[in-house]
Amino acid sequence: MAGFSIHISGPFALAIALIGAILIYRDGKRRGMDTADMWAVGFFVGFFIPPLIGAVVVLVFYFQKRKPRRRVPYGISPK
Repeated sequence: MAGFSIHISGPFALAIALIGAILIYRDGKRRGMDTADMWAVGFFVGFFIPPLIGAVVVLVFYFQKRKPRRRVPYGISPK
């Protein structure tokens, strides 16, 4: 039976989880999401339980639920 596993050292995994949580938090705040902090915590916790797969699941849900960026119409110069 074939198996698949990913081994990441503790400090490296912690750094990846923190960087990902910070990026999600900042992106959510820029988009005006009230729940940006909860998404960041969910990503951090999901990174360790179950390892890595939980973070991917939370990241995919975050991308689906985040608000679209506000777009400035072309051809209109701000004054």
